[in-house]
Amino acid sequence: MRIAILGAGIAGLSTAWFLRGHPELEVELYEAAGEAGGLARSFTWQGFDCDLAPHRLHTDDAALLDEMRGLVPMHRLRRRSQINIGGKWIRDPVNAVEVMLKYLPRTSLDIGWHYLYRPQGPEDSFEDLVLNQFGQGLNRFFFKPYSEKLFGIPADQISPEWGRRKIRVGGVKDMVRRSSKLYFKSFWYPDAGGYGAICERLYRDLADRTRLRTRMVAIRPGETGGYRIAFEGPDGAFERDFDAVVSSLPLTGLLGQLGLDLSMRFRPAMITYLLVDRPQVTENHWFYLADGHYTLNRVAEFKNFAHPDRRQALPPDQTVLCCEATRLEDFSVDRVVAELAEIGALHPDEVRESKTIRLEQAYPIYDLDYEPNIGRVRDFLARSPALFLIGRNAQFEHKDVDEIFDDARHVAGQVLALAQA
Repeated sequence: MRIAILGAGIAGLSTAWFLRGHPELEVELYEAAGEAGGLARSFTWQGFDCDLAPHRLHTDDAALLDEMRGLVPMHRLRRRSQINIGGKWIRDPVNAVEVMLKYLPRTSLDIGWHYLYRPQGPEDSFEDLVLNQFGQGLNRFFFKPYSEKLFGIPADQISPEWGRRKIRVGGVKDMVRRSSKLYFKSFWYPDAGGYGAICERLYRDLADRTRLRTRMVAIRPGETGGYRIAFEGPDGAFERDFDAVVSSLPLTGLLGQLGLDLSMRFRPAMITYLLVDRPQVTENHWFYLADGHYTLNRVAEFKNFAHPDRRQALPPDQTVLCCEATRLEDFSVDRVVAELAEIGALHPDEVRESKTIRLEQAYPIYDLDYEPNIGRVRDFLARSPALFLIGRNAQFEHKDVDEIFDDARHVAGQVLALAQA
């Protein structure tokens, strides 16, 4: 049975890795870029390991964690993150008591009053969900400006599903108790090489069945089942027949070629790396700029992720900031630096070098058509037993590294079941 895996990011690599020990399967992995890793790749810049924005690996599944730690050595980090909002720093996730105390009296009274008199209407949008749970005060202060900046659409046009998945609190009481299951206190990070070290380790076992710089240009159902795929690679164009396809490519393009048109969009992002003449900017692993007038969403300092032994070998008087922005209309490196200076993170004269990478499909946009579209995708896949989607772009879902690895194990099991049917 011949299997095509489209995309050699963490999703495609993990799926191929789980299938590698089955000689009855002919697994072929295709990647358009010149290297494996996708959005989970890492690189070394100015002596520092850098990821494409900070990822997260935190799971309560001990067996899954052991399997991932068996790939590359990892260390556990106690999470340190903050939010800069209204000219002050607060904890991440938001703590209601801290907000009430730090933003006296006007903001505190506004949040408290609107919480007591919050509506209890239908939750047809993200904004409806926030208003029902927290009231207009906290919505105006935090949830609305940050979410609109992230997605580029009004909060009342964002799907409530985004809130159900990503708001790490269920109400003001949960803010105080920290009872949300989505709140995590620690995470795991490779000892060297960033999260890309996981992809590099997987790729070492799969290099002989991977074609880099080979792009899928067309896909259609095969004459006797399965799929026929056209590729363009270093040696020209060619076509191959497959019994099953596992895709981590953006679902809109792939399913569009198979006849399912979807009104689903991705939000691009600019990732800017700054070499700063300072031993450390903050103690955080990452922090957020929540105010809507800022271009930046999130900033990571990878020096703070480093294993203690590795950190001793890093430049002692410098650090690198990884700055993520999705509001690109007025983006510039100068503006990135100016915003960091405005919040007191650095002085512009301390910035020595910069590097910017554009990610075209950084974030799936959860608009009001999200749930109907996902329903259509599920129906389509139910009629297509030899087609599997995995990864954030293929599943149109924000996922962490461990979640994708677990999904890959599950998809590999489905492929094996299909082969044995």
